[in-house]
Amino acid sequence: MACAILALTAGCVNVGPVLHPEITPAPTAAPVETAAPVTEDPVIPITTDRTEPPAEDVDAMGNPITGSDHYLRYLSFRDVYVYEEEGDTFLDGVLVNDYIAPISCAVDVVYTDDEGAEIARARLQTRDGSYLLVLKPGENVVLARILTDITLTGRDFEFVFNKETGITPIKQD
Repeated sequence: MACAILALTAGCVNVGPVLHPEITPAPTAAPVETAAPVTEDPVIPITTDRTEPPAEDVDAMGNPITGSDHYLRYLSFRDVYVYEEEGDTFLDGVLVNDYIAPISCAVDVVYTDDEGAEIARARLQTRDGSYLLVLKPGENVVLARILTDITLTGRDFEFVFNKETGITPIKQD
């Protein structure tokens, strides 16, 4: 029976908002704000502080030129193989140019012994036989014939860029 009374009273309860005109104040008009018309062009401040280097000190990729070997950062070697054939030693590889323009340079492959003394050196060349490498953007096949009377396969070597020739981009028209 208690449940029945609870059920009857629950149905009669009105919990929504009720508007009583004698108590509720009448609405007032809200003030309307209007923007003043713009009569002048807006002023954009011009700053004189430079946060980037001047245009002549950056390369075409937007990187600051850091020195004479700056463009070396865009060059990398891949798939380098040293092998012997009929008593001669050869090096074949790919020199990748990640710059947007051709880069000119000269590169030697240098072998040293355990004490650091040079035992063999050869200049890399392109397929056309040029020792002054003109590396177009992308992959460039390079090769060398290394004149020596000792076996070089399995030995460590390094690539040395010729400082007199430099590593410079070629301006395109």
